[in-house]
Amino acid sequence: MQPKLGVIAGGGELPARLIQSCKETGREFFVIAFEGQTAPAIFSSDDVPHAWVRLGAAGKTLQLLRDAAVEEVVMVGAIKRPSLKDLRPDMWATKFFATSGAATLGDDGLLKALIKALEGEGFGVVGVDQLLPDIIAPKGVYGSVSPSRDDLADINVARQAALSIGVEDKGQGAIACEGKVVAIEDEAGTDAMIGRSGKGGVLVKVSKPGQETRADLPTIGVTTVEAAARAGLKGIAVEAGKALVVDMAGVIESANREGLFITGIEADNPLVYVIAGEASGDILGARLMVQLKDKNDAIQFVGIGGPKMTEQGLQSLFPMEELSLMGLAEILPHLPKLIKRINQTVADVMSKQPQILLTIDAPGFCFRVAKKLKASNIKLVHYVAPSVWAWKPGRAKKVATFLDHLLVLLPFEPPYFERFDLATTFVGHSVVESGADNGDGEAFRKRLNIDNQTPVMVLLPGSRRGEIEKLLPVFCQTAQMLSASHEGIKIIIPTLPSLSDSIAKIVEGWQIDVQIVEGDRDKFDAFAAADIALAASGTVALELAMAGTPAVIGYKVHSLTAWFVRKMIKTPYANLINIVLGYEAVPELLQEKCRPDLLAEALSGLLVDETAASKQIEDANKALKQLGRGGPSPSGRAAETLLSILEKETAA
Repeated sequence: MQPKLGVIAGGGELPARLIQSCKETGREFFVIAFEGQTAPAIFSSDDVPHAWVRLGAAGKTLQLLRDAAVEEVVMVGAIKRPSLKDLRPDMWATKFFATSGAATLGDDGLLKALIKALEGEGFGVVGVDQLLPDIIAPKGVYGSVSPSRDDLADINVARQAALSIGVEDKGQGAIACEGKVVAIEDEAGTDAMIGRSGKGGVLVKVSKPGQETRADLPTIGVTTVEAAARAGLKGIAVEAGKALVVDMAGVIESANREGLFITGIEADNPLVYVIAGEASGDILGARLMVQLKDKNDAIQFVGIGGPKMTEQGLQSLFPMEELSLMGLAEILPHLPKLIKRINQTVADVMSKQPQILLTIDAPGFCFRVAKKLKASNIKLVHYVAPSVWAWKPGRAKKVATFLDHLLVLLPFEPPYFERFDLATTFVGHSVVESGADNGDGEAFRKRLNIDNQTPVMVLLPGSRRGEIEKLLPVFCQTAQMLSASHEGIKIIIPTLPSLSDSIAKIVEGWQIDVQIVEGDRDKFDAFAAADIALAASGTVALELAMAGTPAVIGYKVHSLTAWFVRKMIKTPYANLINIVLGYEAVPELLQEKCRPDLLAEALSGLLVDETAASKQIEDANKALKQLGRGGPSPSGRAAETLLSILEKETAA
């Protein structure tokens, strides 16, 4: 049985169409109608359970939905954006506006924030396109009138204009006449745009790049056709697959009667499906998205990612954290769910048909997805090569059988894959553009009231919960030992906001001075302020090298995973600085050596021996230069490679 649906209804024809569908399918529903927005006519019969609220009464709306036992909600119909004065927000809405920065957001940004808030209240949010798949605009001419060659030229001009304002989250439509843009959509909506367009031309409505598809898709209906006819427009073009046509039969009948063409067009927006499986991949993906949008603002992104990629407009298929697993023993208990997610992802990629599937690191998940899509026409690109130079060199030949292109971080990696005819591009390691070397240590110490004589150590137990559970207790004991020998040392733990609370619970019983900070700014400022660092192996160790912070690397995994890795590993080092240099510039204490006494001894040595600390920083700088420091940005190089692939696909 389907969960009860809450219909948050705006204006226009769509809410009535959805209500009728619920009645026809027997799905239980409850309607929230907004005063001055929703058409009263949809409640002409007595069998439409509903409640009227003013637009700013968000708290009352949520309570009404809960009282009606609603589990899923859909936002449907146009909402005229009021001024804050007219809105008169209640307490819930006031808090939402304050925390989301809604006053500075465009329509799509506001809707994304609202959907996130609704999910935070426990409601599932679905799109009207999921509930009414028959109203999704098909490709091709709908009625008896077809666009002329001049009309097609105007469609292209209007489409580009609509995409341009879509990137800025200002609207979804534009009108062009005789090769010139005569009107673009704003907060007043489509009908107002048509009214000020003058006579002639064509209307184009397309989705915004990176648009939240669960709300505010471009929509036309009979009233749109009638308004277009009154304005003397020649026709309407909507984006096939990403726009809604309410009452297709009525739209066609009206268009034929008025002599207008209606057509579904492909917006020609390159679509890149991006998958990141962990925090480091999320950062890589976000930086690459920024570069791609800067070079081609029509590119759209879908896929799986974390908070950084979400900030760039990605709506993740499911929470990225489900993929943030490490090691054989850690993955096995989650295998059934991972298999389900693999199949779900493959189905989603096939349904969206992107030009490129870009997978980032996380080969256990990403490669399984890519293999299943090898027979498709989608170009398969992977970012961050498997470490074939370290273990299982046979993987180079295997990945060459299903990937089309590989983006690698290390200068010595391409030959391993090129020998098997896999196109491979060295782009550099993204740590060189992380900003880790731009921290302000003095400002950080002032913010936390730490004087310049007090030694500071940062603890970095990893970005995965499994890592933290294993490493943080060991790091705690290390910090306690170091505190005993170096009185007054201040301990800082930079972490992700999503991990802050769980780390706080672990450290609340520590008998040492410890401070948790969140976000990149405080992390990099902490690095600059720190005298030493104790870190898990991974990207953060490179960030410390960028910051010039002397460090010791400690790491341990499940004993079964450790046994398996030791059987396969072909390099004596875990830290990339050491791997690039070929010697241990940064101390590594792994597995059975990851003990508080040994870690404390190594850290104490760096704290008291300035020569040893300076030598580590000097060596690290040599390695960072080989990783791309001082050259073009890795994300820029990666973006250029993807754009080249897109251009070849377009030409083909």
